[in-house]
Amino acid sequence: MKIILSLIFLFSYVFSTEIISAWNVNAGKINPHLYSPNQMYAQVMVYQGLVRYTEEGIKPEIAESWDISNGGKTYTFRIKKDLKFSDGSPLDAYAIQSNFDAILENKSRHSWLGITNKIKSYKALNPLVFELELNSPYVAVLNELSLPRPFRIISPGAMINKSTKDGIKAPIGSGPFMLEESVLGVRDVFVPNPYFSGKKPQISRLVMKILPDAHARILAFESGALDILVGRDSISRENFKRLSQNPKYQMVTSKPQGTFQIVLNASRDRPTSNKDLRKAIIIAVNKNLIWEKILLQIDPKADFLFNPLLPFSNVGLEKVPFNVAEAKKLLKDKKFKPLEFVYIANNPTQKAIAEAVALDLSKIGLEVKLIASEIISFYQSQKNGNFDLIFNDTWGNPYDPHSFIASMLVPTHADFTIQKDLTNKKDIDANIYRILNAYGDKELQQEYTNLLTALHQSDIYLPLAYTLVLGVYRKDKIQSYHFGNMESEFLFEELEIRKKRE
Repeated sequence: MKIILSLIFLFSYVFSTEIISAWNVNAGKINPHLYSPNQMYAQVMVYQGLVRYTEEGIKPEIAESWDISNGGKTYTFRIKKDLKFSDGSPLDAYAIQSNFDAILENKSRHSWLGITNKIKSYKALNPLVFELELNSPYVAVLNELSLPRPFRIISPGAMINKSTKDGIKAPIGSGPFMLEESVLGVRDVFVPNPYFSGKKPQISRLVMKILPDAHARILAFESGALDILVGRDSISRENFKRLSQNPKYQMVTSKPQGTFQIVLNASRDRPTSNKDLRKAIIIAVNKNLIWEKILLQIDPKADFLFNPLLPFSNVGLEKVPFNVAEAKKLLKDKKFKPLEFVYIANNPTQKAIAEAVALDLSKIGLEVKLIASEIISFYQSQKNGNFDLIFNDTWGNPYDPHSFIASMLVPTHADFTIQKDLTNKKDIDANIYRILNAYGDKELQQEYTNLLTALHQSDIYLPLAYTLVLGVYRKDKIQSYHFGNMESEFLFEELEIRKKRE
């Protein structure tokens, strides 16, 4: 009888610590060195970097400490002892060197990231020391080594012919979780990594159901089929406000992350190449009304490309006032063909804002054609410039501002597209290159002041909010949960299960 009771207790314990959430797509193959369709939240859960970005700054992760020498060009990392990957294989400096080999074999794919073009050499000096040498100082080295990708470390045994650019055998990392099962379009299941060197998660399984429709995710949560929902677009602002009225649920928010904005395409083949038109659009959009009625005053209002609280970003710019009369003056005697505004079809917030902007611009004589786009074609439109207006985001901590401005130099994101035909584009690029090669705070601050002023005066950014990541969980199942410091860092390993009463 005692054995049966023990088994019942064990069975109930295991399944009581299963947490069920949902995501819009599968996590992918979870290759740490590649991008979509690999989901960043999963890359953060499965893999670690040399260092970790925290609220207090950069902290140790795989590396226990590091020295910076040679005028900011040499980084010497001391690796923690006895680390293992989730398959039990050793995680040492030689494994890190193998990862850098694989990442830099595919260097062109990562050229948007400043550190990629700074690396001169790297090597394992012994099993516990890894040395990284740069061709010039770069202030964002540690920040970029902490990112969700590509500088995360996979077991060399999981690579294919010592490479990851064409895929991996399996997602074998050293993070708090490992992938147990993935069923396309149905679920991904994560379980604790038995070799994780940090605090062990309380949960025995994390089941991430695949529910592409945001409304379906909310219905599943309210029906009790889900325990927690977190993520940038997992909960609409309307549902966040509504669910906050229910005492059964606990609402959580991250700290402000990237800037949610509309960008205007200054490419010479678009009507928005006209600077008066761009200026008119920016001052004719009633941002306060959008913030109040659509964003529901949840996220802090944004007036600039980067939150002034970020390093080097408070440069004394003036807010652009809402001024319909001035917008009409700028467009007097000018005619433009209908403007194409692209948004993600299944994103209700983008749809509502696009409709509000179209209404505002109709009041100054502009016609706006709204184009609902599937997510893949949306990002393709950003890249190829097939838009006049489109939604865009900066990337939050720790990308902003340094890594984000580095990405403006390469044709992979909307920012390159909207800037490429600006009359001062060469000056902007030269300014960015100086930032990427600067090391002293005084020099960096001056260069950032010049850059952010030039971009602000180019009338290509219409900032709306400094975005919060939203979450909700069931109080009867979860005691506490909090976000990490990156937008895609969900910290399920620190989630606390509510203990059942005896």
